[in-house]
Amino acid sequence: MNTYPAGNELRRQEKIKRIIEIVGFWFLGLCNNFGYVVMLSAAHDILKQEEHENSTVPVPHNSTNQFDCNSISTGAILLADILPALVIKVSAPFFMHKIIYNIRFALIVLFAAGSLIIVGTSKIVALSLFGVACASISSGFGEITILQLSSFYSKHTVTAWSSGTGAAGLLGALSYAALTGPIGLTPKKAILVLLFIPVLQVISYIMIGASTAASKQQQYQQIIDHSRGDTTDDEDDKVVSGNVQVLGNKPSRLQLVKPLLKYMIPLTLVYFAEYLINQGLYELIYFRGISLSHASQYRWYSVTYQIGVFISRSSVILFRIHHLWLLPIIQFINMGFFFACVYRTAFIPSIWLVFGLVVFEGLIGGGAYVNTFFKISEEIPEKDREFSMGVASVGDSFGITFAGLLSIPLHNAICR
Repeated sequence: MNTYPAGNELRRQEKIKRIIEIVGFWFLGLCNNFGYVVMLSAAHDILKQEEHENSTVPVPHNSTNQFDCNSISTGAILLADILPALVIKVSAPFFMHKIIYNIRFALIVLFAAGSLIIVGTSKIVALSLFGVACASISSGFGEITILQLSSFYSKHTVTAWSSGTGAAGLLGALSYAALTGPIGLTPKKAILVLLFIPVLQVISYIMIGASTAASKQQQYQQIIDHSRGDTTDDEDDKVVSGNVQVLGNKPSRLQLVKPLLKYMIPLTLVYFAEYLINQGLYELIYFRGISLSHASQYRWYSVTYQIGVFISRSSVILFRIHHLWLLPIIQFINMGFFFACVYRTAFIPSIWLVFGLVVFEGLIGGGAYVNTFFKISEEIPEKDREFSMGVASVGDSFGITFAGLLSIPLHNAICR
C-alpha cells in the first residue's frame, strides 16, 4: 500500500533534481561566456583608452566618409578573444577525456578570474590582449567541457546551456554599458566589478552535481584504457559496458568528424558573417549629432545584438530550425546591409533602424548555435555524443577566427 506514495516521492525528487540541473547549466552558460562578451563589448574602450594613455597618434579619418577610427581595429581584440579558444577546441577532443572534470573546471575558473584582473589593471595594449586571451582560454575550455558534460544529462541541459550563453551576451553587454554609462565607472573599474562571475561559476558547477558525471567519465576512461591495453594498434575494436559503447583508438574518433560537417559548416559560415559585422563594421557605423558618443553607440550595438542572441538561443523548445543551411544565406545578406550602413550612415534617418538590424543579426546567430547542438544531441548516437559535442564546438570558433583575420585589413582599407 505504501508503494504509490514512495513512487510519487521518488518522482518528485527526480523532478527537483532535474530542475536544479537545468538551472545549473543555465548559470554555467551565463558565467562561461560572460567574460568573453565583456571583452568584446569593451574592445573599443580598451583600444581608445590605451591609445590615449600611450599617446598613440590616431589613424587619420577618412576624409570622404568621416569615419571615427581607432588606430587598431577591434578585430585585434576579437582575435585575442578567439584564437586560444580555437586551439583548445581543435585539439582538446583528442586528449581532454584524460583530464577529470574537476581539474578542468578549476582551470576554467582561474583563467576567467585572471582575465578580468589583468585587463582591469593593465595600462598597455599588449598586456590587455594577454588578459583577453585568458578570457578566451577560459571560455573555449569551458564550452567544450560543459558541452561534453551535458552528454551525461538530459538533452534539455543543452537548451539550458545555450540559453545561458545567450543571457551572458545580453547581461554582459548590458552590465558593461550600464557600469560605464549611467553609473559612470571607468572601463577598467567596470571590468574589475565583474569578478563575482567566477564565484557564481563555482556555485553553478556544484549545483549540477558534476561529481556524478565526473565519476562516469572516469569509469568510461578506465574502459578505454583497458581496451587499448588488450588490442594492437592495427585493430579498431570497441568495448561495450552496459549501454555505453566506447571507441578504442584515435582513428575511430577521426572517423566521427565527417558526419559532423553538415552541422559545423553552416555554423562556421554564420559566425564568420556575424563577427565580421560585429568587429569589422560596428565601429564604423557612427551617427554624429546624437546624444550617444561613438563609444556609447558601439556598446549599445553590442547590447542590442545580444538581445537577439538571447531570444533565439532560448527559443529551441518553441521553435526549431531544421534546415541549417538557410541561416548562413540570411546572415550573408545581413552583412551586405551592414556594409551599406557603413557607407551610407548619413542617409539613415535614425540609429534605431540599425539597432533593429543588429537584433535580427543576433537572432540568426543565436538560432544557428542552439539548433546545431540540439540536433546533435538528438541525432548523434549516445556513445559518440560527448566527443561530437566537443568537435562541433570548433565550427563557431573557425568562423570567428576568419572574421577576426579579415576585419583588421578591412578596417585599415576603409579608414586609410
